[in-house]
Amino acid sequence: MRSSFVVLLVLLSLVSCKSVKHVVENHRDLPNITEGKLFKNINSNELEYNTIYAKKVDLTLKDNKTSHDLKAILRIQRDSFIWVSVSGPLGVDVARLLLTPDSVKFVSPREKKYFISDYSYFAERFDVGLTFDCFQRILTNQFFDFESCTTEVDRGRRYKLDKTDSDYVLYTLEEKALGRKLRKLYKKRKKNKEFSLVLQKIHINPDCFRPNAVSIEDLEENVGMSVQYKKIKDFDGHLFPGKIVFKAFSDTVNWEVELNFDRLEFDVEVSSNFKISSKYKRMY
Repeated sequence: MRSSFVVLLVLLSLVSCKSVKHVVENHRDLPNITEGKLFKNINSNELEYNTIYAKKVDLTLKDNKTSHDLKAILRIQRDSFIWVSVSGPLGVDVARLLLTPDSVKFVSPREKKYFISDYSYFAERFDVGLTFDCFQRILTNQFFDFESCTTEVDRGRRYKLDKTDSDYVLYTLEEKALGRKLRKLYKKRKKNKEFSLVLQKIHINPDCFRPNAVSIEDLEENVGMSVQYKKIKDFDGHLFPGKIVFKAFSDTVNWEVELNFDRLEFDVEVSSNFKISSKYKRMY
């Protein structure tokens, strides 16, 4: 199960509702739109909040062989912290995670181990430049891409724009230089690769101009990951997905993390209490 939590950490990834309404996804002929207009709509429709509190999140972790149903609590204070507590059957404390702009802290009470680092960990271990802002955008259904996590309009110049029968699609297809970790991985597979052909797609909901899905894939090696936002609802005036699904895949293994939200509270007081027992052993 520990590997599943690593995936959750990497991806990798939220008002009592007086009324909850689904945003209907209609199949229709979408009007043409320019990149500039699309980004303007994306920026003007971003979620406005100070805090998010999800007291009960149904969390499912899956890989090729197993599936685990867990419960989680999520607290977010914008630009300050992301706090997650995960429990198993009978309320057993399974894991706790605290992200701040300059640190990553993870505790596994079952194993009596903990992890503390900054965001350079992701670059050193996985060759990905994840930041606090990136995690925050992913978890709050804001525009991001897997390379920059930015909404700046000038980023739009590097995308191609297309549309399906249900959403707009921004995509890139680029040859990317591989980082040291990936070059080493491919070398073990007896492949001396320096570059990969990478396809990224960002599907934009035409009704609320939030991401429907974001995916990135190495077309030559069948390796990739994605985030899907489903069941968009009106939580007492705030549009938010009722389900977020993270997926990572390769030619040998598949992981999936699914978050289901029924009730959310916005702009309430939240805390980031996070204690590490002196008896726990440091993992990193």
